[in-house]
Amino acid sequence: MDWRVIVQGQAYETNLEELKQWIREGRVLPADQVFQPGLGWTIAGQVPELQACFPPGPTLPLMVGDEMTASPYNAPYPPPAPSAYAAPPEPYAPAYGLVGYAPQPYGQSLPAPAGLGKRFLGALLDSAFSLLCALPGLAIYLSAVLTDLRPDEEVPAGQATGGLLLFYLGLIAYTLLAAYMMSKVGASPGKKIVRAVVLREDGQFLSFGMAILREFLKGIFNNICSLLNMWLLFDPERQQLYDKITRANVYDAS
Repeated sequence: MDWRVIVQGQAYETNLEELKQWIREGRVLPADQVFQPGLGWTIAGQVPELQACFPPGPTLPLMVGDEMTASPYNAPYPPPAPSAYAAPPEPYAPAYGLVGYAPQPYGQSLPAPAGLGKRFLGALLDSAFSLLCALPGLAIYLSAVLTDLRPDEEVPAGQATGGLLLFYLGLIAYTLLAAYMMSKVGASPGKKIVRAVVLREDGQFLSFGMAILREFLKGIFNNICSLLNMWLLFDPERQQLYDKITRANVYDAS
């Protein structure tokens, strides 16, 4: 994402094809500032690669140096519909590429709940990533156990305990990462891959504290009884028990 654009005072990072799509949707106007790789900042209507994407018609004159210079545009370009900025049809574009932080893109308009297949695949990916983080600790612990099984072999002091500690630290680290990402972009790594998003009932992302609580409750319920994961099959809103407690749900972000 080497291109940047400033729309209504906020900066977004994107690539050329996505920027062209934003122009066609009316999110970017010819007078908006665009950073072109290798050339610096200029007005979008002055970039040759973008000019064909703007609808034909008059737009703003361009500023060169200290003087206004004549251009193909001699009148203000019609602004996009308000909804183009208030509720973008793509949940992560352009809000997903916002420099510095990601705004909450949905407001009161919630997408459809994610399907069972997408939720299962996202959870499976998160579990795999979590185990990868815990793999060094598991390897140390198993090494200690295997050493103990050999005759006349002494287990290094504290190796098994250290391995278990590192194992759980890896799991905790990934849980914190997943909660942080949910508070910023609405999705853990696994959910981001399958294009699912966790939202509150008002369409906003969970706070970091509530995201940690959700992950904590999910771990408790999974350890108590894995059958509790079947709750959403009978829930009219397709929520898990921990989603009901945190007043959130998993939605389709495709």
